[in-house]
Amino acid sequence: MLNDVGMSSGEFDEAMHLPHAAENMLTSAMLSVGIDPDRFQVIEFVRSHFMSRTCITCPNRRLCHSHLEAFDFEGRYRDFCPNRDNFGQLLSNRYDA
Repeated sequence: MLNDVGMSSGEFDEAMHLPHAAENMLTSAMLSVGIDPDRFQVIEFVRSHFMSRTCITCPNRRLCHSHLEAFDFEGRYRDFCPNRDNFGQLLSNRYDA
């Protein structure tokens, strides 16, 4: 499973010490910005661009969680999210539609 997201067991162990480590924030973030995470094209894009790995190892998980909880992630993620360019590409290519 770790190979699917391009992650070593050491990186995974480190990530599990970050805030909100057990939460899948990538799906919530994608929905927040208008991307359908269940579409085949999106699933393939996420896998090929290691978006899950980027999210799992992100040092901004606490900030991300706060914005997702406040329902203002979509207006703020460009300031802190390391997947912001990937979200932009998904949105511009209309992989979410």
